[in-house]
Amino acid sequence: MEKCTVVFNPVKKSIIVKKGANLLEVARKAGIFIDAPCGGKGNCGKCRVKVVSGEHQMEFTPLLKEEELKNGIRLACLTFIEGDMVVEIPHVDAVEGIFVEDIKPGDEKSERIEKACKMLTEQGFKKDSGAFSAYLKLPSPTLDDNVADLERLKRELRKKYGINNPVCSLNVMKTIPAKLREGDFRVRGLILKDKYSCEVVGLDGFYTDGIYGICADIGTTTVAVNLVDLTTGEIIAFASSANLQIQYGGDVISRIIYSGEEEGLDRLKKSIVDGTINPLINKLILKNNVKRENIILCVFAGNTTMSHLFLGIDPANIRLEPYIPVFKECPELKAKDVGINVNPEAKVILLPNVASYVGGDIVSGILASGIWAQDENILFLDLGTNGEIVLGNRDYLLSCACSAGPAFEGGEISCGMRAAPGAIESIKIDRETFEPSINVLGDIKPKGICGSGLIDLIAEMFLSGIIDSKGKISREVSSDRIRYDEDLDVMEYVLVRDKDSYDGRDITINEIDIDNLLRAKAAVYSGLSVLLNSAGLTLRDVDKIIIAGGVGSNLHIRNAINIGLLPDVDESKYYYMGNASLIGAYLCLLFQEARDKAKEISDSMTYIELSTFPSYMEEFIKACFIPHTDLNLFPGVVGLLEKNKRR
Repeated sequence: MEKCTVVFNPVKKSIIVKKGANLLEVARKAGIFIDAPCGGKGNCGKCRVKVVSGEHQMEFTPLLKEEELKNGIRLACLTFIEGDMVVEIPHVDAVEGIFVEDIKPGDEKSERIEKACKMLTEQGFKKDSGAFSAYLKLPSPTLDDNVADLERLKRELRKKYGINNPVCSLNVMKTIPAKLREGDFRVRGLILKDKYSCEVVGLDGFYTDGIYGICADIGTTTVAVNLVDLTTGEIIAFASSANLQIQYGGDVISRIIYSGEEEGLDRLKKSIVDGTINPLINKLILKNNVKRENIILCVFAGNTTMSHLFLGIDPANIRLEPYIPVFKECPELKAKDVGINVNPEAKVILLPNVASYVGGDIVSGILASGIWAQDENILFLDLGTNGEIVLGNRDYLLSCACSAGPAFEGGEISCGMRAAPGAIESIKIDRETFEPSINVLGDIKPKGICGSGLIDLIAEMFLSGIIDSKGKISREVSSDRIRYDEDLDVMEYVLVRDKDSYDGRDITINEIDIDNLLRAKAAVYSGLSVLLNSAGLTLRDVDKIIIAGGVGSNLHIRNAINIGLLPDVDESKYYYMGNASLIGAYLCLLFQEARDKAKEISDSMTYIELSTFPSYMEEFIKACFIPHTDLNLFPGVVGLLEKNKRR
């Protein structure tokens, strides 16, 4: 086979490949990040690159304009190499866009965490992470006291801390002679203790202090990490970034499929551990001057697929009937087993799953929400790349998962993006002029629209008469922001003009995007309806609705109701919890009893497989309209429409 050399600029990476190879696959093999939420199917149009030189072939796509094609812009997934090439890749925030912040007392995040901690203590939970520093002054060996170093250490732990039969790994044992003698037999032991065992995971200088833990939410689109002082329980700092697995697909099904390709599982594992989690930890360590060896406890929460990929375990059967994962509860591991770049002997706890599509992130969120301790009927909705719903109280917990896809995280939406600097987070449209006003995250020009902005946009377009209940854009509305896209054969609305955007391209939403969003919201609402029906309840029986997940704290509840994503009930019933999965992981870091409660929640939760309910598809089709085919379910929306007509 003829060989070709491909050079990627500006990173100046080159790779030799076979002629005819797909450019996106070549970039992946070269370790080059190119965003591809659709998994390389040519549907999303986000894997844009510029071919500077070189022979190639490309499949036709209406997603690229004629001017873009003339300027060498190609979709990597539809481009095939025919000779030596030079390719320019765009700067992508997912690679360098790690966001780090300090947690400030009194802010919204702190209040949610404090409320969750208070809830556990009121239930009788004792704050005890199991991690502590043991400060030891050992007697120096003599001819009369010639006890071996390890036994000398154990003897002092028993005498001072009442610890019997502590264990340590071979790696820790190798460090004992040098550590004891460096400090003249004064040493600090890094200890992890639970009701079953006690382990020395490291030795440090006698006057050293600080032991730390990491808790993380492994989201399909975004990964969030807290660095925690295990002595005080204080969250020192928070960091988040995109999950670099998004280059292999925006949803779990795309990634499960990709994991079955040659080297696919290994690449997905490296993307989450080496490409995402370890860089986040590194940022937190450097910013806060923390010794890596002093991070001795880690708790991770993720959906079932993310948990499998995090460990490098084949998830293939999760998507095949009868949808069986490899594990529900993962044994405790060490950081060195997983590849987490902290103390190699650190304990790694992965929160247990419920079923194929309800994972440890939902268990973690339910733990943090306190539903399991309440008498009221509570609905818990996690609105992220995947849509999971839990209904219950202290007596029962029912759960289901909706195939919402990545639409509300910006995936498979032409100008969609995750909630990061440059994302349009909220939108209003003037009812007379149809001109928009927007709020953008960060002090930069807009790059795209995140989930909360997309919900606002659909609601505003509907209430303004720009789109009808089917999501079709009206040709009767007089505005130069509404135009016809000949290549895609659809109407579109221009939210931001090219001169005002970050990259000089119009930020638009078209009828294909709207259809994707309507199907995503329909999946959530119909799942909610079936879950209530299966419990023999109606919305009138629901006392509280908790919103969690990646859509963001800027979600406008009224607009989510207006498009039919959320039920039209009294807004005082709604409570936004933020990243409930991360809060639950934090609780499991600080409370050993919370880890037991998480397992109990996982074991007690009943999973409802929506595909087995004959009524699900009927409910889904009804919910594909704005707000719904049954307007009696949305009296508040009907009132708004009538009010607009009277203007």
